[in-house]
Amino acid sequence: MGLELLKEITMATKTNHKTRGASSSSSSPPAKRHKITVAPFVVAFPRRTRLSSTQWVNNVPFHVWVSKILNPFLDLKALSTVGRCNTFFEELWQYVFQQNIIRVPEDFPTINQAMDLAVVFSERNECTPENPVRVVVGEGQFAVVGRLLGMTVSCSHITFVGKGKGKTTMLGGFQVDKQQHVKFEELAVTNHRGYGLNCTGGGTNVDVTECCFTKCKWSGICVNDGATATATRCDFMENGQCGVGCFGANTKVRLNDSTMHHNGMHGLAADSHAVVDLHGTKMDIHSNKEVGVFAYKNGKVNIHLPSQHNTSHDNLDDNRAQQSGGSIANINADGTFTHVEEVEIDDDY
Repeated sequence: MGLELLKEITMATKTNHKTRGASSSSSSPPAKRHKITVAPFVVAFPRRTRLSSTQWVNNVPFHVWVSKILNPFLDLKALSTVGRCNTFFEELWQYVFQQNIIRVPEDFPTINQAMDLAVVFSERNECTPENPVRVVVGEGQFAVVGRLLGMTVSCSHITFVGKGKGKTTMLGGFQVDKQQHVKFEELAVTNHRGYGLNCTGGGTNVDVTECCFTKCKWSGICVNDGATATATRCDFMENGQCGVGCFGANTKVRLNDSTMHHNGMHGLAADSHAVVDLHGTKMDIHSNKEVGVFAYKNGKVNIHLPSQHNTSHDNLDDNRAQQSGGSIANINADGTFTHVEEVEIDDDY
């Protein structure tokens, strides 16, 4: 189903482009395709064509067409089809296509189908960190189908944004491998088969804002093998292993004003030379079944808060523990360090 819809939209894009090129001149060959540099959405739609001989129809503002006609009644498949029948809708289709916005469930019913189309958008439009493909997800629960590690995010410069971590829930995990500028905003993730989000590989760069990772079989987020991730005002709770697990040399994680609580093992684990930086007075790590903050095998946790800040508390085994070269330290305002004493715990986590 998803692949059929994707093929139709892809063909529509190709057909529309060829049709417009052929109509400009019957003798000259079609111009060579160039990647499109997309202007911000606020740029006015170029109304060069007439929709109807009735003047008031042509005078309908573009934002009315989008909000009252296009979005409620035409998904991307329908718009790409009608574009081949009417010049006005052909230009409208080209404009909407360039905006890099895919709506779930309005345009596509599933996250996986939206991901397939996002790859097409990223290939045909000039995507950048400032102009990413945006997958806008509505309220409700949405299945995310993928392998054990989750659905593969298969392009860079993409943002998944929901309606709020209490309103939009992804039922399944995400796997980001060697993609840059991948973002998740205002949604919740639950994966009963594995990680909520697995970031892996050098060059991988992921940003998570106002999200909740809860009741995942393994950790809420796992960052490993040289990936970089930042989480801001996020909650990691009731996961089977850690709230956040970080592993491997050159792995870097920054956590801002986030909470990790009621996880089956540690709130936060830094292992095998991974480096984690904690920022923000709202950082709160508590009620985990083992250690709140655990540094192991040369893993390093830098807490950019005063030593008296109650960052980690009320965890079952210990609030902070470091072992086998692991390091945990508060970095004070004057630049001094307050290290945690070595604590011996069971290391078979």
